Amino acid sequence: MTKLKKVLLTSIICLVLMVLGTILTFFLLGRSFLVIDDNPEENADAIIVLSGGAGRLSYAMQWYEPGTPVILTNSTKYATTREHALELGIDSSDIIEEPEAEDTYTNATLSRAIMQEKGFNSALVVTSDYHTRRTKMTFNKIYDSSGIELSYAAAPSHFSEDGPMSRSDHFTAVSEYLKLSGYWLTLFIF
Repeated sequence: MTKLKKVLLTSIICLVLMVLGTILTFFLLGRSFLVIDDNPEENADAIIVLSGGAGRLSYAMQWYEPGTPVILTNSTKYATTREHALELGIDSSDIIEEPEAEDTYTNATLSRAIMQEKGFNSALVVTSDYHTRRTKMTFNKIYDSSGIELSYAAAPSHFSEDGPMSRSDHFTAVSEYLKLSGYWLTLFIF
């Protein structure tokens, strides 16, 4: 067997094991494992709102007070644009736009740079409920040794962590477990 065939076969086996492991993990841990909500009560120095979910910025409003900076990751997406933030009542001077993030990893790296540049010591990270496990894992790894304290808020979404699963819930859960596996490998192994 040639070296290329061995590498290809090994890659396929690893991919199959990862998918099977993800599905097994999903059935063992269930949907609720994906959801983390720190129930933050204290005011943080800043609020970081991740793009990707229509209700995230609205949900963050319960912690917003004038003078609290709100970092909008990937601020080019409607749900996290300056205009939408202004519509919700966030003061223009409190909005910090970060237009470059494309995924959870870059949400973390780019928001950390902003947090450090501004001298903030704590942040509330707001994302969709099903996305909180991966967000917390990623942000905690990226912010490790930064001295910045993070807490997490799970904005309600279409995802239901209890009761019968809809087709959308199945897709979301399996997709999120696959992404969680990929992020875990990237952050902690490679």
